[in-house]
Order: sequence, then structure tokens, then C-alpha cells
Amino acid sequence: MTSSDCLFCRIAKRTLPAAIVAESDDLLAFKDTNPQAPTHLLVIPTEHIPSLAQVTDAHAPLMGRLV
Repeated sequence: MTSSDCLFCRIAKRTLPAAIVAESDDLLAFKDTNPQAPTHLLVIPTEHIPSLAQVTDAHAPLMGRLV
């Protein structure tokens, strides 16, 4: 999957609508379209990372902020 096919990348690039509640240079938080709890937010990196298997040591600061 490329970043142009990625649902989350499209949300981060604002080509797909989302109810954004917070953002920084490298993270974005938005309301889930199908919440399973009264407050259900998704927090994603704005950089396309296809899977956790592809996270490198260079991503450590980003992963720390994400958590």
C-alpha cells in the first residue's frame, strides 16, 4: 500500500474529511466514524508508516509522542 492509497494518509493530507480534535507537526487526532465508546479517538502519525514492522530506531521519538 502506498501513501496515496492509505486511508490515514488521506485524512492527514485533508483529502478525506475527518473530525479533527488535535494536531501537531507529526501527529493527528480525530474522532472515529464508528466509535465503540462514548469518547473514541484515533491518533495517527502524519508520516506514512505501513506497519509496526517497518518502524525503525529513527521513529523512536515519534513513537514516544504517539504513546
